[in-house]
Amino acid sequence: MDDPIQNLDKIDIVGERNDGGVDLVIVVSSALTDSDYHEQLLKTKIQGYTDNIFSDEWISKYGQGNSHIYIKAQEMPGQDMINLIGAIKKHLKEFNIDLWLEVA
Repeated sequence: MDDPIQNLDKIDIVGERNDGGVDLVIVVSSALTDSDYHEQLLKTKIQGYTDNIFSDEWISKYGQGNSHIYIKAQEMPGQDMINLIGAIKKHLKEFNIDLWLEVA
């Protein structure tokens, strides 16, 4: 079975908003469990996104403080994972990055 979060070194989806902001999407293709392994996958993916957001290339193209990261999951993650996402969301808010979990 494939990992629920893949291509850890790439951004899955980037969308430019009409207001000049940018939405980035992390695609979660299967159940995201409360396992340490899945938590590490998510942390690594988010770190890659934030590394891009704070890169000189990104800032010169999109500016600073206008990026949102969406985690698009097919099913609701476990409670420990939801708590982790909440903690990361709070941390990223200090850097003007919004983090959202959306379950389709």
